[in-house]
Amino acid sequence: MPGLDGLRTLAVFAVIVYHLNVGWAPGGLLGVSIFFVLSGYLITDLLTAEWRRSGTLDLKQFWIRRCRRLLPAMIVMLAAVTAWVTLARPSTMPVLKGDAISSLFYVNNWYLIYHQVSYFEKFGPVSPLGHLWSLSVEEQFYVLWPLLMLIGLKLAPRRGKMFLFMLSAAAVSALAMLVIYDPGTDPSRVYYGTDTRAFSLLIGAALSIIWPSRKLSPRIDRSSRRLLDGIGILSLAAILVMIWTTNEYDAFLYPGGLVLLSLAAAAAVAVLAHPASRIGRWIGCKPLRWLGVRSYGIYIWHYPVIILSTTNGAGDVSVLKAVFQVTASIALAALSYTLIEEPIRKGVLGKGWKKLRTGKLGVDQIPLKGWITGATLLMLVIISCTGIARTPAVASTVQALGPVASGDDGSSPVSQEVSAAGDGTGNADANASGQQTAGDRHDAGPAKTSAGSHADVPTPPSAQGQQEADETASGTTGQAEDPPSAGGKASSSANPVGVAGTPPAKSGEPGGNSGKASGQGGGAAGTNAPPPVKRNLAVSAIGDSILLDAAPYLQQYLPGIVVDAEIGRQMSEAPDIVERLRAEGKLGDYVVLELGTNGAFSSKQLSRLLDSLKDVRQVVLVNTRVPRNWESTVNTALRKAADAHDNTTLLDWYEASSGQSFFTPDGVHLKADGAKLLASLITNAVGAK
Repeated sequence: MPGLDGLRTLAVFAVIVYHLNVGWAPGGLLGVSIFFVLSGYLITDLLTAEWRRSGTLDLKQFWIRRCRRLLPAMIVMLAAVTAWVTLARPSTMPVLKGDAISSLFYVNNWYLIYHQVSYFEKFGPVSPLGHLWSLSVEEQFYVLWPLLMLIGLKLAPRRGKMFLFMLSAAAVSALAMLVIYDPGTDPSRVYYGTDTRAFSLLIGAALSIIWPSRKLSPRIDRSSRRLLDGIGILSLAAILVMIWTTNEYDAFLYPGGLVLLSLAAAAAVAVLAHPASRIGRWIGCKPLRWLGVRSYGIYIWHYPVIILSTTNGAGDVSVLKAVFQVTASIALAALSYTLIEEPIRKGVLGKGWKKLRTGKLGVDQIPLKGWITGATLLMLVIISCTGIARTPAVASTVQALGPVASGDDGSSPVSQEVSAAGDGTGNADANASGQQTAGDRHDAGPAKTSAGSHADVPTPPSAQGQQEADETASGTTGQAEDPPSAGGKASSSANPVGVAGTPPAKSGEPGGNSGKASGQGGGAAGTNAPPPVKRNLAVSAIGDSILLDAAPYLQQYLPGIVVDAEIGRQMSEAPDIVERLRAEGKLGDYVVLELGTNGAFSSKQLSRLLDSLKDVRQVVLVNTRVPRNWESTVNTALRKAADAHDNTTLLDWYEASSGQSFFTPDGVHLKADGAKLLASLITNAVGAK
């Protein structure tokens, strides 16, 4: 079925484009669902054909064929990637070990769920095996489905009953996704889960019951062919539109969008599998078929190639590098197909073992290609096993973004104190940079400010009282130009921050314009904007680690500001914080919300939050600059929300920080000058409405 090979090519390149962070195809992750539908159709088609032919299912042979088809290529890839990481990127080894072992036993998706590893929100060392969760879902299906099929075919051999059973099971799986999915939060649980992704496989399986390939005839009338091709064009168009317009945080996907995508994929499979389809012949042309036949190898190799050849995080994107990464992935897949997959699928190992046992295979009969391949594999296995044995495993992908420790790069001392407050668990490299591995919360005991309230950020020496503030105002201390030093231990606990600080801003401090869209001031991204004017306003600021970076300067510019900021904070936490501050009498007339660094949120979620703040004089929404997939999603939602609410102002930090060297190497956290600018922009935006 050449058309299905072409569909495989479409699916695998959709996934590759997604992993390359190409902005015009944010829904490339949907390629995985296409693979699921294809697998469900083809496997069930094979099983039902065997049942019709022999009246039974040889489960042992089925599983052997699956292992022979899938395991060798993956083992070689795992050995090669682990060996490379051991030698060239040992810092990535801790996050690789758990993924490698769980992938080898096809339980990687549940490993990631158990460790609360996000597929979407990736900070710190990223595992080059983060894509193998989908193979685990498929292999679990291959283990269980033949058993269920054998039982079902014996109890209900009629196609109608089997079809209804499969659709019912698919509906249960889709319902599980609907129930478990929590809008506005990270969707990784429903994205990874076998229970919540099985509907795609089952939709493909149900299709094979009513559309078996063995009964499709190339001889159909012209009108039927036109109808067939029309359905094929519409289904492929629907798939492409969804890849083009949706993204991983789109609330449409999880309550039903993935089901619709699976149905569109099933329609495409039905058309492309039909021998009379002209669309099938076009999609199954030689180049696409060649790639489709090798799509499994391309899939397993592309992500390690992308991750291990990317040195500057998600922002390290270029056309030339992308072309190299895709070419290298295809080349490795072609080598794997020629040297590993095809020979083993054709039984070369079994034949060689039989000849060796009977003495018919001498050492001199092994070709040079065989010696080179065997020696290379042995070397890779030895190196990879050594690396795994010497390394403790941690959860692979970081979910929350914490501040980066300061040093010679001039980063804000707030970041340094927060990093030092870590509890010492999780990945050493992630913690060294202040980032969190999954499940790792950097909590420390709350410190007391001079005002007597709990503090999550250090209080600068200038915040010790009104007398010192007056001295600063008269020029006797001159501390406003210098980064504030830590006057108290930082904490990322959930306790609110009531920070009393009174020094005024010195002339020449960076600032920004304010208004409905603030922060788009003149000069280089607002760096020539007027300096902030000290304001005695009742201000509450809620945010994540970026707000922690700016907090000491906010203390200077907005005396008495209440800052509630925490590493890894999400928008979903904000409503509870607002209610707590309101109950404690600490919710000011002006509220600053700096959230979105650690992931996207739904528009409804943000709208409900802003509705709860209708009684305040002004809400300032600070948009984000974070080199991750959700950046544009977050900023678009914030812009629309600011336009829709009369008391809300957008501070355009994304524009104000454009092209500037305000950031630490992660491209997100702030050096001292960046923290000063953000604090200045916030100060000028507050009260300007």
